[in-house]
Amino acid sequence: MALFKKNIWILLLLILVGALLGNVLGEILRAISPEGPVRNIFTEGFHIGITPPVTLDLRIITFTIGFSIRANLLTLLGSILGIYIYKYV
Repeated sequence: MALFKKNIWILLLLILVGALLGNVLGEILRAISPEGPVRNIFTEGFHIGITPPVTLDLRIITFTIGFSIRANLLTLLGSILGIYIYKYV
C-alpha cells in the first residue's frame, strides 16, 4: 500500500529533503570529528553555480541572477535515500 500518490513533485521534495539532511549531517560530522582522511572524504565537497551572481542594471530596475549548490558525499547519499524512499515506499 502506497503512503502517498507518486508524482514528480513528491520525488523532488524527497530528493531535496534528503540532500538537506545529508548536508546537515556533513556539517555536524565536520564539527565533531577529528582531522583525518575519513573526515575529508565525508565533509569536503564541491560547489556548482554562478559566483559572483550576474547583475543586469537597466537604471530603472536591476536584476541579479545567480545560484550556488554546495554538495558533499553525505548530501549525495541523502539524495539517493530520497529516491529509494520514493521508489519503495
